[in-house]
Amino acid sequence: MFKENNSHNQQELFNSFSTLHPKTQNKLENSWASIFYEQVFCKIDEQPFAVLYSPDRGRANFPVNILLALELIKHIFDYTDEILLDQYNFNYQLMFALGERNLGERYLAPRTFYHFRQKLYQYTIKHPEREDLIFGQFKTLTDHFIEQLGLDTRQQRMDSAFFMSNIKLAGRLSLAYDVLMQAL
Repeated sequence: MFKENNSHNQQELFNSFSTLHPKTQNKLENSWASIFYEQVFCKIDEQPFAVLYSPDRGRANFPVNILLALELIKHIFDYTDEILLDQYNFNYQLMFALGERNLGERYLAPRTFYHFRQKLYQYTIKHPEREDLIFGQFKTLTDHFIEQLGLDTRQQRMDSAFFMSNIKLAGRLSLAYDVLMQAL
């Protein structure tokens, strides 16, 4: 049964964060975890994932926004599943990034990850005509980042991956040749 996770929107009055030293609280609020929580975790839309769950039977799902955020964190920090689960259970900074303010409040079993991935895969195989759910979230987050940064994506430089523009290093003919070689 699908249930959206909104528990991070209303924090408890007494939680682990409120018992931290003010300087530690300030350091945590200025870390990557706070930015990740505000700019990524809160922007994850769980509603498209409701199709993975039965509408009327079974227990409520583990929060989809936490599972997706953990997958992102796994790839950002190059964690294995085992390390990621340890980080989820014992790293308060990671919990803060996921909107959890009490360490160890919610248990995440390894099988929960595997079942979620299996459901995503089976849904994608059964419905190839529909957009991939993970790609949809990635696209939504990318659009949010582009808007936040005020980027113009209508025009892209061909040498944007380099530190210095290749135009300065070569003439027009050489640059045209390099572009054609990359295209081919």
